[in-house]
Amino acid sequence: MKHMRNRTVTNIYKSFLACALAVIVCMTLAGSAGAHASSAGYSDIKVGADTIQYHLSILESDFVHIFPDKPDGGDKISDKQLSSSIEALTKVVDDGLIVTGDGKIGAGVITAVKHEKRATMEMIGMDIRYKFAAPVKQYLMQYNFFWYSGIDVNHSNYATIQVGGQTIQQVLGSQNYIVQIQGPGAAAGNPSAVAAPAALDAKPAVNMVATSWVSTLKTYVLMGMEHIWSGLDHMLFVLGLLLAAEQRVWKIVRLITAFTIGHCITLVLSSLEVAYLSPKIVEPLIALSILYIAVENIWKRKESARVIVTLLFGLVHGFGFAEVLRGTLSGHMALPLFSFNLGVEIGQLVVVAIVIPLLLWMKRLPVQIKWNQYASGIIGVFGLYWLIERIISQ
Repeated sequence: MKHMRNRTVTNIYKSFLACALAVIVCMTLAGSAGAHASSAGYSDIKVGADTIQYHLSILESDFVHIFPDKPDGGDKISDKQLSSSIEALTKVVDDGLIVTGDGKIGAGVITAVKHEKRATMEMIGMDIRYKFAAPVKQYLMQYNFFWYSGIDVNHSNYATIQVGGQTIQQVLGSQNYIVQIQGPGAAAGNPSAVAAPAALDAKPAVNMVATSWVSTLKTYVLMGMEHIWSGLDHMLFVLGLLLAAEQRVWKIVRLITAFTIGHCITLVLSSLEVAYLSPKIVEPLIALSILYIAVENIWKRKESARVIVTLLFGLVHGFGFAEVLRGTLSGHMALPLFSFNLGVEIGQLVVVAIVIPLLLWMKRLPVQIKWNQYASGIIGVFGLYWLIERIISQ
């Protein structure tokens, strides 16, 4: 018994000693997987024959970067300061949002600006009205906030567009920031909208019935895939599960299924605003889950509780996944939620499909190296760094 314990301690020591060589790299890469909340704006747009009612919501922490005056509350803008800055904000809106009707630029009139909450997030909301002299056959909207000025090229805007009794959803980014909308009376009540390329010569509008759900499906599936691939912490946790399974198919199925069930539950509940856990709690817990699975892989404890622990940590990761969706669904939740979750699962399966053959190949190498333990040690270094960094940053 004592011999086994000494061997375990030796394995732990060797693993973390090998990881020390990778610490500098870990520290560099770890910064890219910080909190999952990101710069975001939300657009609720109602399209009429000759008017557009545009409600724009931006996180208050982001809004201070485009506010024309210095916030009088440090990093907070008071209601009084907002109401007295409408004229100056009009210039900001004119630069950040260009709306044309049949090629004629519309003048945006801010009718209200106020603090508001969206899915527990503190935001600044502006009501903007565009009025045209005659019924419009084709609208073009170009969203330029944040990335155009270089403030944040990763800023996203989640647009929900109501036109002709139908709803279109688009996610706008620095590479996809123009939306073309056919006026509700332009084609016998058959409106359309499509996110156009990053150029003013937008492609002709296509049938919305085909475009809206296909575009939404594609947009949110890609968003889910990109979210898990760009989230190094989620990727390392999945890698830790694969190492824990020791390339045994049934173990892989059990652990990945438990993780999937866990994050699907909280992703749905959090996105629907039924349950919520602050990123200040979620982010350190995600780091803790990575550290835990790494240490457990090295320590090789009994596996009876591993599935349950994986399920519980899956619940935590689900809150991290949901951060990107909070406030974006605007009552039209089924397809975006399904699509995003599908994207997460596809992204996860791609990781599994790439890593498993690699692990099997490494296992067959003639070199006598305990790959699982050394890899788990490296994962543990990441988890420990993130845990300390995220606790301190709170």
